[in-house]
Amino acid sequence: MIPSNPEDQQTIWAIIKGRLQLQDDALKGLVVSYIREIGYRIMHYCNLEEIPEELSFTWAAMSLDAARVDLPNVDEISDGAGGGDNIKIGDTSISPASSSAGVTNTTKMSLDQVVLNYRMDLNRFRKLRW
Repeated sequence: MIPSNPEDQQTIWAIIKGRLQLQDDALKGLVVSYIREIGYRIMHYCNLEEIPEELSFTWAAMSLDAARVDLPNVDEISDGAGGGDNIKIGDTSISPASSSAGVTNTTKMSLDQVVLNYRMDLNRFRKLRW
């Protein structure tokens, strides 16, 4: 599978669409950009020319995580990614961090973190570079 191949993008999009229970393709263009970027990051991390089909669900999960981290204000993507409710136990209260609209340079860091979070799944497919 190759990130720039529309058929492969469609395969990953279908997995994500099913997981988010989306009824239409309104977010497809946005999510496909994450599918492509994460696909290239998988290829780079694993030193591969193509992504094995066995990694398609991992690729979809990574793309979805990247979109959730990068786009916390898109309801269709952020649903199920953890609530925005305060948690109170006794006299201690914890609330989720707020995202600021003007944050820059977080995309690269957040996408790198997504890749590192899945390294257990990716290491099996990783090849040495000589």
